Amino acid sequence: MDEWKLDAESAASAKGDLTDPLAIKKWPKYETSVTQNPFFHIKPKRVKKLASGSSFPEGSYRFRDDPLRVVYYPDKPSRTVITLSAGTASDVSYKKRSTK
Repeated sequence: MDEWKLDAESAASAKGDLTDPLAIKKWPKYETSVTQNPFFHIKPKRVKKLASGSSFPEGSYRFRDDPLRVVYYPDKPSRTVITLSAGTASDVSYKKRSTK
């Protein structure tokens, strides 16, 4: 199975937003993981598909390796992973908000 490519422009932009040194240190794990398989990780809850209604496009995924959180979109036809947002747990908001 061919590996996926990471969209260099979106990844560089998202990585530039990181300020936490530990999150920056864990960035290579994100790159390796999503280029091998952006839909699954052997560690439970490391990769999760976002629910519809979040502020990101339908079909987006979240990569979590504390404190790093990255939201990305895997484009199946081009086999490219587009990084949408990166930060720490308090920086990246990807959960569906209640209407209450």
